[in-house]
Amino acid sequence: MKMPKNAYLVLAIIFSISFIDSLFDNEATHELFFWEVNMWVYRFFRLGLAVLFMKSYLDMRNAEKITEE
Repeated sequence: MKMPKNAYLVLAIIFSISFIDSLFDNEATHELFFWEVNMWVYRFFRLGLAVLFMKSYLDMRNAEKITEE
């Protein structure tokens, strides 16, 4: 099943907001996939997902522009 390109943009925005929100947490650890991890590992995970989804969105948008020309 193919996801619409706007879904990638929405996911990138959600994970970016989640990353920014995590910067205001004062906790030392966070639970990630049932394990306690350092807060910075959690933040980099969220930031990595945001970057991945944004890159996928931009790649799809650029591919669509090329096929239109």
